[in-house]
Amino acid sequence: MYKIVILMFLLDPTVDDALEVEFKNGKVLEFEKIEQCYEHIYNNFAELRAFAHSQFGPATPLKSINCFKKNVGV
Repeated sequence: MYKIVILMFLLDPTVDDALEVEFKNGKVLEFEKIEQCYEHIYNNFAELRAFAHSQFGPATPLKSINCFKKNVGV
């Protein structure tokens, strides 16, 4: 499974610059294939960018939006 992670440019190294996107409209966002994940990013880029800016502030530059393999715990 894959998940979406948004990375921001932050000047303060003590603040986490990553934001995991876990839900959309109350549904869990996870993808079986990496291609599906990137397709979702492509189709929802503006909404993902707006979500990141709502968490970090509109003046914080967006670094990247990527897909990462989801860790499966025990």
